[in-house]
Amino acid sequence: MDEHSKFSQLKEGEREARREILIEAALDLFAEKPFDEIGVRDIAAAVGVSPASMYRYFTSREDLFVEAFIKQLQSIEKWLDTLMEDTENFTIEAFSTGLIHHLLDSESTFQMMSYLMIKGKMSPELLKKYNAVQRSLLNRIDIAIERAGIHTDNRLFSHVFYASLSGILMTFRIYPGRSKEEIEKHVHRLSSLLCKIFRYGVASPLFDDITSKKKKPSPEDKELPASQS
Repeated sequence: MDEHSKFSQLKEGEREARREILIEAALDLFAEKPFDEIGVRDIAAAVGVSPASMYRYFTSREDLFVEAFIKQLQSIEKWLDTLMEDTENFTIEAFSTGLIHHLLDSESTFQMMSYLMIKGKMSPELLKKYNAVQRSLLNRIDIAIERAGIHTDNRLFSHVFYASLSGILMTFRIYPGRSKEEIEKHVHRLSSLLCKIFRYGVASPLFDDITSKKKKPSPEDKELPASQS
């Protein structure tokens, strides 16, 4: 390898290191103050650089936020892998309870998840990375559902399970007049109910028309005439 290549690699390594520092600073701030109150100046000040310098590594504040969320999802996946190693005692309830508890304790992850669910805009490159991490998380939910004795090759059930858990969190995380302990108890009660619905209801023939890969098109599925569209 020539000296020019070594120098280029060194510069790229330094760039990635600085990007990681900015991401970690953003994650620290997410845990301290409301998500929508954090600006470029706050993040830049936390690492001792000018706001303009930050744009050398991220094209926008939103791009930095997405990168931070991806990092958090990857951390959650590693944690779930550890949880799922105990195959003898693993249940879908344990999976649900663990994921809910992890997200309840991680304010930054919850804030970023809510933000991206509502806004959902990102560059094509980031969207590709984000989708890859999301698929990886859904793969783990597939495994959790399979280990629960729910045998299905349809990814729709994992989508429903993940969306339902996220919805429970978004709806009841802030529950006026209730203590943190009461909120956690209620959220876990709802997630337990969701698991029971999955355990005893997924095999129902009622779902066949939704999950069948050979579903016949209904009249509503057909394209409407131009005059009715």
